[in-house]
Amino acid sequence: MRTLLRCRAAFTLVELLVACLVLAVGVLGLASTSVAVARLTGDAARAGTAIERGQARVEALRSSHCAAAGGSLALGGIAEWWSASSASGGERLEDSVRYTEGVHHSLHTESLATEAWCPP
Repeated sequence: MRTLLRCRAAFTLVELLVACLVLAVGVLGLASTSVAVARLTGDAARAGTAIERGQARVEALRSSHCAAAGGSLALGGIAEWWSASSASGGERLEDSVRYTEGVHHSLHTESLATEAWCPP
C-alpha cells in the first residue's frame, strides 16, 4: 500500500532564510538609530547645561548690581567667560559659553548679552 502524502502549508528553507535576513537588517537599523539618538540626546543635554549656566551668570551679575566686572570658569567640559561694561543707560552684561558638540567634538560657542541698569 502506498501512503498518500498530504500537501501541508509550510515554509521552505529559502523563505525562512530570507525572513531571518530581513529581520537582521531591521534589528541592525534599529540599533544604529538608537546610537544616533543617544548621541543627539547627550549633545542636547550639554547645550542645555551650557545655556543654563550662562543665563544663571547673567542673572547673578544683574542681582549683584554688576559688581563683578569679569571672569572665567571652566567646569565639566564647559568653558565660560563673562564681563560687564558701560553702556548708555546702564551696564552691558555679557556671558559666553563654549562646549563640545557632535561626533567630532567640534567646539560650539553661545553668547548671551543683555543691558541692565545698575545703580552706582
